[in-house]
Amino acid sequence: MSRLPTLPRCDVITGDALTQLQRLPDASVDMVLTSPPYFRLRDYGASGQLGLEAHVDEWVAQLREVATEIRRVLVPSGTFWLNVSDTYSVSDREGAGRKSLLLGPERLTVALVGDGWRLRNKIVWQKSNFMPSSVTDRLTCSWEAIYVFTASEQYFFDLDAIRRPHTSLPRPVRPKRTI
Repeated sequence: MSRLPTLPRCDVITGDALTQLQRLPDASVDMVLTSPPYFRLRDYGASGQLGLEAHVDEWVAQLREVATEIRRVLVPSGTFWLNVSDTYSVSDREGAGRKSLLLGPERLTVALVGDGWRLRNKIVWQKSNFMPSSVTDRLTCSWEAIYVFTASEQYFFDLDAIRRPHTSLPRPVRPKRTI
């Protein structure tokens, strides 16, 4: 497999993430934003697909390989944004007791920090229109995490580009108390 001599601009690159990342030149990407398949939540019908591993730690290992390539293609000031959610175990063989959260995002985050990534933020994406659940013995999860990683201490981050002006709600008028 040969590497691309230059990074295509305004092109959508499709295919296996690891394979396509391996084709990109070193230090050629400013930012990576990805939402990989969550552990055991969907079958995309592709052989060897991410997310259908037998154990959550195998899923973490696969994503660590992808993160290694992401680090290689990022410029030194680049950032890696990862949107990922958790799932519940249906068998002790998956990595936790049945009906327990697998803590897949936490396992992955700890592994990536161990690999030298700096975890700069854990953002809660509160969904306004989340998928209802028919499960009656726990709450429905209405949020996902977005983790922001950097490979170096110095990186590009433009807070003003995403900043929203502060607005205050008017305070309710309370009736005066009489004694």
